[in-house]
Amino acid sequence: MYNDIMVPLDGSHNAQLALGEAIKLARTFNATLHLVNVADDKRLIYEVTGTGIANSGGYYGELADHANSVLAEGKAQAEKDDFPVSTEILHGNPKQVIATDYPSDHDVDLIVMGKSGTDAIDRLLVGSTTAYVVRNAKVNVLVVAEPSETA
Repeated sequence: MYNDIMVPLDGSHNAQLALGEAIKLARTFNATLHLVNVADDKRLIYEVTGTGIANSGGYYGELADHANSVLAEGKAQAEKDDFPVSTEILHGNPKQVIATDYPSDHDVDLIVMGKSGTDAIDRLLVGSTTAYVVRNAKVNVLVVAEPSETA
């Protein structure tokens, strides 16, 4: 039923819950699991140099370090269950990259993501990434929520 499952990871607890569900689904359907982190580079500051445009500042390095750390944790979780995964750091608007760009470029047929992520300020200003993905993705989206205590 599913051949390629994408899990966007941002380091949040809900993203880890989504990864756990995605591993179960990937194992059930013998699907390829794609772990991605989207570096939101709209916040980066660039300067024009003699050789072109270069990043000026430590924020890019921090984004890259965070992305590598988050993906390494996700990969370790999947490999602990003896499940191979691919990882990729992407750049751009996370909402668009997750909802449409990456899925169409990699034949993803299911996106599994947490109900909410780490960027509360951005969520308040422009809306949640999860809500955007649910509204705009051309493939199925599974939203994983924190289990309730009454369930």
